[in-house]
Amino acid sequence: MLPNVEKALEYDKLKTLLKRYTVSELGNARVDKLAPSDSLDTVRHQLKLCSEVKTFQQRLGEIPLAGLTDISQQLQQASKTGAILEPDEFLNIAKVAQLPSTIKKKFKNPDCDEFSRLLSIVDALPVFDEIVESIWSRISSEGTVLDRASSELRSIRRKLIKIRENIHIKLEAILRSSDHQKSIQESVITFRNNRYVIPIKQDAKSFFSGVVQGQSTSGATYFMEPLSIVEMNNALHETVEAEHREIRKILLELTDQIRERIVDFECALELLAELDFLNAKARFSHELNAVEPKLNTNGIVNLSEARHPLLEFQTRANTQSQKQKTPEPDKPKHKLPTRVVPTDVRVGKDFKTLVITGPNTGGKTVVLKTVGLLCLMAQSGLHIPAAQGSKLPIFHHIFADIGDDQNIEQSLSTFSSHITKIAEMLKAIEDSGFAHSLVLLDEIGAGTDPTEGTALGMAILAWLSEKNVRTIVTTHYGALKAYTHTQNNMENASMEFDWNTLQPTYRLKIGVPGSSNAIKIAEQLGLPPRILTDAENNLGNNNVAVEDLLIQLQQTQQELDTERKQLHEKIHLAETEYQKHKELIDTFEADQQTRLQNAEKEALEIITTARRTVDNVVSDIRHEQASKASIREAFSKIETAKKQLKPDPPIKQQKKKKFNVNVGDKVRIIQLNRFGEITEISKKSSTPLQVRVGSMQMQLSYNDIDSVVPKKESQHLSTSVLDIQHNKANSVKDELCIHGMLVKEGLDITDKYLDDAYLAGLLSVRILHGKGTGALRSAVHKVLDANPHVVNYQYAHPTEGGEGVTVVKFKE
Repeated sequence: MLPNVEKALEYDKLKTLLKRYTVSELGNARVDKLAPSDSLDTVRHQLKLCSEVKTFQQRLGEIPLAGLTDISQQLQQASKTGAILEPDEFLNIAKVAQLPSTIKKKFKNPDCDEFSRLLSIVDALPVFDEIVESIWSRISSEGTVLDRASSELRSIRRKLIKIRENIHIKLEAILRSSDHQKSIQESVITFRNNRYVIPIKQDAKSFFSGVVQGQSTSGATYFMEPLSIVEMNNALHETVEAEHREIRKILLELTDQIRERIVDFECALELLAELDFLNAKARFSHELNAVEPKLNTNGIVNLSEARHPLLEFQTRANTQSQKQKTPEPDKPKHKLPTRVVPTDVRVGKDFKTLVITGPNTGGKTVVLKTVGLLCLMAQSGLHIPAAQGSKLPIFHHIFADIGDDQNIEQSLSTFSSHITKIAEMLKAIEDSGFAHSLVLLDEIGAGTDPTEGTALGMAILAWLSEKNVRTIVTTHYGALKAYTHTQNNMENASMEFDWNTLQPTYRLKIGVPGSSNAIKIAEQLGLPPRILTDAENNLGNNNVAVEDLLIQLQQTQQELDTERKQLHEKIHLAETEYQKHKELIDTFEADQQTRLQNAEKEALEIITTARRTVDNVVSDIRHEQASKASIREAFSKIETAKKQLKPDPPIKQQKKKKFNVNVGDKVRIIQLNRFGEITEISKKSSTPLQVRVGSMQMQLSYNDIDSVVPKKESQHLSTSVLDIQHNKANSVKDELCIHGMLVKEGLDITDKYLDDAYLAGLLSVRILHGKGTGALRSAVHKVLDANPHVVNYQYAHPTEGGEGVTVVKFKE
């Protein structure tokens, strides 16, 4: 990028937004270093890494980085031989040093195996468990060195306590002594010059045996150290010094431990900063509902439903502001935009140059900035706010001239400023050997005579097209639209305008040149009608006719787009219905085949049995020498076998009665096993019922339906819900057995079963969980307590399972 492009495309503001999602200054510093890359492998790796972290966050939560701070200065200090860090500095190091172990522990989850790129970073993290334990065992969370830090320190502090106790006992005895009551200003023990003293009156100073350690501001009180505790204070001072020496020794040992692993600490700090940065990128992606773009090296830009990220955040802020703001009746309402209109943009495949026209404030410049900024985001390893499947190439150079950069100090006019920037772009493109470049120009050729500006614009576009540069420009010049129309590698586009509301819709229409609509907008903004009429006359009939033709073309395009959208919806609906019917047919054919196979198998078994019976009968007759009784018994067995071979007579279908149904009732179509809504009833037809199922209308007789649900009961229930309820009612039993299962397995099954049973309309069910240790039973009861559909539950009667079975009642 040229230096001014980052500002023109607001890349710097994007990085400021990204910093909201870091947790440390280390992450912020990493964002500051963020820059686009022109290496396909690097960009693809960073995008995939961002996707992995985003998926990780959605499944397992964020990477734990609480307590991450920049300890680089402490590490630099610790690297010096003989240096000693302070306790609070060790606390900061400990908080950072324990993060690698915490992170690695979270990544031990088996589900983390798919995050290969992220795991490579986590695996590289050094751990500091011994140092963390060493710090926390010696320094308290308040930053004081603990007694257990060393046996010597413990001994010294015990000695200090004993000396202080003895000093207080001695001083309290002096304060209570009647010999000194007149000399003592106040019965308190205080501290001066690191020595214990008592306050003595000024006029009693000469009568009190002691050493003066201080005097009050007024001079009325002397703080004196009685001679009897001088040696004790000396011992206290020496012991305090010994304590300080021991503490410094402990801190020195800890500092030495840090110094031994200083390289590992620096490595960990760098990797933790990277994880903070990745966490921020993933959270940023989630906040914007952004996606990973598909990369290519062919210079093809194909963005679907692209949104400018800064505009997205701004509209959200506007929405929040309007909710909180109390309207003032006297002030006119000025509604700020609360929704970003997505943009579809493509360039680089069918054409290399896109020329956008349309009214002022119609969104032309936003389109330029959106394309440019999203390209920079992608090449910086950031997901882009667009629809899935959006494609972006790897550009080696991105140039942008957007806005009016008139420079008074350098005596540059608007036109001069634009041309200077364009000249720099063209030189950079030529010097780069015509590598893949993207050029974005706002109001090309503006700021000078329109005729000359148009001629310059044509020449610049022709040069860029010849160099195979992907170019998107905006303009109000009609001649540039006509020129673009005649070029093979160029295409017109326009910002859609709603002629009913006289408001821009901010939608980009590729292939349709646009009108600036200046006179129409001026009319809307309140310019007098006479001036508007004169303006149209000055414009000339030919120009007015061309503008009207463009308007008609835009309106026709809008109508075609609407019809195309409706057609796509109908095609999608038809495909859905086709798939449903195909599944029904496949199910029916599979069921029919199964029935046929079962019937053949059953017939074969009956025939085999019959043959065996006949053989046995013949054998018996021969054995009994054909007595009458044996022959009669043989015939009886054969008749029994014959009856088994005969199929059961068909069950006579009872004629179904005529249901009492009305328009709006929902009924089940027997053949389809689906619910539909009655839309019309014709009394004289053999199929009097017109029923809507999905998007289909069917003519049915009363024999084709059952399960009538009156309109009053079903007005808040869709047919899909009734389908589910009917299927559930036929498939869900009133008893569930989870006896012997693990708690998690049993709860998953119980939770789903409760929902199914409620949908099926069951009023009560039994859950067989067994007695055992009671863990499964307690867990089931917790689930029942939390289920909104459950009215109450109790153990079954002792004869029906007792505490091993819970009977659940649902709301009606």
